[in-house]
Amino acid sequence: MRRTRLRAALLVVISAALVGIAYEVSRSIAARRGHTRLDLGVDFLPEVAQHIRNFRRVKVEHGRVVWEITADDARYFEKDNQVVVREPRVTLFLSDGVRQAHIAGKEGHLGLEGREVRTVQLRGDVIVRLDDLVVVTDEATYERARDLITAPREVTIRGRTLDVHARGMEVQVTPQRVRLLDDVHTVVRGDAATS
Repeated sequence: MRRTRLRAALLVVISAALVGIAYEVSRSIAARRGHTRLDLGVDFLPEVAQHIRNFRRVKVEHGRVVWEITADDARYFEKDNQVVVREPRVTLFLSDGVRQAHIAGKEGHLGLEGREVRTVQLRGDVIVRLDDLVVVTDEATYERARDLITAPREVTIRGRTLDVHARGMEVQVTPQRVRLLDDVHTVVRGDAATS
């Protein structure tokens, strides 16, 4: 009987010790656990005021959508009044309400003026689609006030009947005027019906 009590007491002491050790180990692990981006907050991204996944912003005037910007990821920098987006896609709805211009790239910078988007600058594999024209370049900027897309570097334009290579371009979105600035090379195809 005495051995049974001694074993029971020993079992209680060992159990209490194991519970205490488990508690201290869990506290120690919790204190050393790696921090996530959300835990780090301002320390991790010191200049970022907001970080948004699946970013989407739409401008509506007089019941009509004017433009839409979507991106996989966005970071708002309050100090610069700028939003940096990853994999941006910009859709400009033309005044006729039917046609659209599309711009996409790897990274974008949205310049804000209050709550309005003033400029959209895209970099990395930029593609501009306007009706049957596809423009490919490394960098393009859309200025809302002038309704103008500019590309300062090499551009390639492909359409049903032509291929154009140039350095520098301006596209007036609403009237759909394209102006090539320098070193323009054009190939006109006669087989447009088959392409």
